Amino acid sequence: MRILCTMAILMLALTTVLAQEEPTAVRGSDIATGEAKYLKAGYARELWVGLAPESVGAKKMLKQLRESCDDTTSVAVIESNLKENVVATPAEQLAVRAVAARSALRAVISGTALSRNFTRVVLVGAFETCPLAVQVVSAPGTGVEGLMLIDPPVGDIKVASDLEHSLGVDVLLHPRSGNEGVSEESQLVAALGPWGKSARVVFSDRHFDNLGERIAELRSHTRGYTVLQDGLLSTVGARDLAEKLKGFDVVFVGELHGNPGAHRVQLEMLRWYVADKRKLALATEQFERDVQPVLDKYLTGKIDEAAFLKDSRPWPNYADYRPQVELCRENKVPVIAGNIPRRLASRVFKEGPEVVEKFTDEEKSWCATALHAAPGAYRDKFMKQMGGADGHNQRLENMYASQSFKDDTMAESVANWLKANKGARVVHINGNFHSAGGLGVPEKLAALMPDLKIAVVTCVDPREDADAGPDEWVIRVPASRPQRE
Repeated sequence: MRILCTMAILMLALTTVLAQEEPTAVRGSDIATGEAKYLKAGYARELWVGLAPESVGAKKMLKQLRESCDDTTSVAVIESNLKENVVATPAEQLAVRAVAARSALRAVISGTALSRNFTRVVLVGAFETCPLAVQVVSAPGTGVEGLMLIDPPVGDIKVASDLEHSLGVDVLLHPRSGNEGVSEESQLVAALGPWGKSARVVFSDRHFDNLGERIAELRSHTRGYTVLQDGLLSTVGARDLAEKLKGFDVVFVGELHGNPGAHRVQLEMLRWYVADKRKLALATEQFERDVQPVLDKYLTGKIDEAAFLKDSRPWPNYADYRPQVELCRENKVPVIAGNIPRRLASRVFKEGPEVVEKFTDEEKSWCATALHAAPGAYRDKFMKQMGGADGHNQRLENMYASQSFKDDTMAESVANWLKANKGARVVHINGNFHSAGGLGVPEKLAALMPDLKIAVVTCVDPREDADAGPDEWVIRVPASRPQRE
């Protein structure tokens, strides 16, 4: 006899477990059983939730997720199974299990007490649970922003072509021959429907002994980084690089905004410098000068995080910077809100550099004392990037002036702090264009304080030029998602 399963009668048994406690299952449904458990990171920028395949089990998958993910990632595992006496078609079974898993997912997100504004949720399917993972996130409103599929049964993957919500999908497939790989990737991209256009498909060049190795492999392709030495890949990590650069007064770390590998580099280097005895400050492009008082109040415990975020205009991807800020707060390291307020830079772009004279005295205090939009290598690079290198264009000139004013302000912010803190060190994080090749902010800082020793770390997409300038180190981070037709 077929038991009809509906949401009204489906009950999920759920247990959430913190820290290193042993998860225990609570089973209370006549139709479906389930359990969820998680290990919470100190300040998580991501939550990875695995759907445990039967061959691995929840306990082992939770351990493998924890070992494969870094310490800014909370991890959880969900099991969703039907009772043995349930008779249903495979499609019906999948639908019911998806409802149960979706309920568990919501409970995990709520139970971890993570900020949904600043923590991304990634669902991880492995082997036979990949179709279930797809089914779970096909419903809108799950809170999931990323989907990881590890060795999925490609023929069982199917996403409706009319789905309207977007999702980033990453897939790891075991080694294939060239033709087989091309064919399977094409089949998978088509099966993923609207998500297939930007799906990142990784073909590993080696075989694996367990799921943990597969998780680590996919994570390295999507969250990792590789330091280059003399243009070649090396085994040196970001902490090793920080130690190598310990003799420098200012270390710029140029990121690709939102790239997990770049933000991991920043955090690992900053941790090394925090542990060093030399006085330190973190300076950022992401906070603007006028919010310095708000930032200082948060760092000194005078306001809570909610008040800080309300009044500091954090970037939409603040999850990427929260670990660095929290590290500084816990270790009493100053954070310099170094950038010009966006609204003032926008006025320079729209009205030209002359508009600076119309700024109020307070507005001028939030900007560099002088705007230097000089010709030279940086301007040539900027114009080439903007496609305007072959002729005069007032709009581009204003854009360059606005860019230069940002650089001037960030450089001056660092210089002012260093002059007030003799012998100290600054780690500066910014988009890589602001510092690559020693141009932009480093160049302007050197003009303000010629005796400083300045190093530059530049994170690049694997498809970018990897040439390094003097005192510059290049790090390859995960490539941006493909954009298929």
